[in-house]
Amino acid sequence: MTQELSFKRRDNEVAVSGDLDRGSVPKAWADRKNWVPTGTDVVLDLSGVAHADSAGLALLIRLRSELEMKKQTLSLRHVNKQLQQFAEVSGVQELLSIS
Repeated sequence: MTQELSFKRRDNEVAVSGDLDRGSVPKAWADRKNWVPTGTDVVLDLSGVAHADSAGLALLIRLRSELEMKKQTLSLRHVNKQLQQFAEVSGVQELLSIS
């Protein structure tokens, strides 16, 4: 069963929970102005992400790129194994600072 993706923002940190996948990514991207902090570096706490796929990874890469153009950085916390494996297979773990 799919868990709805949600974002809880507190200052520059955003707690992400639910499924970060092709079903949720288009809406999350379209709504990013509501959950991405502006004018500061951004920290995403991914400890609540239950499921992720390549679309979720693509969202993170695209977000990082967009933030860099605004002179902001993106930090990821509590990245689950599934997302780590997608990043490793795709060769982008260093790009997203996933170790």
